[in-house]
Amino acid sequence: MKNCITIPSVLQSILSLEEVKSIVQMIGYEDKARKFTVYDLLQYWCTAAHQQWEGYRAGVDCAHSC
Repeated sequence: MKNCITIPSVLQSILSLEEVKSIVQMIGYEDKARKFTVYDLLQYWCTAAHQQWEGYRAGVDCAHSC
């Protein structure tokens, strides 16, 4: 089993999608993207930190395996 599978599930248990939406709304931030939300960005950052990706390009190459 790959380690990167557990990171999104841990994030979901700590911070739910509804909580992120309420925090984003409270701050006054408005998502402009339709498919890539703040919650998706948080999941990406957590996976990138856990996998120790060197940068965005490394993430592009490695993300499909996670």
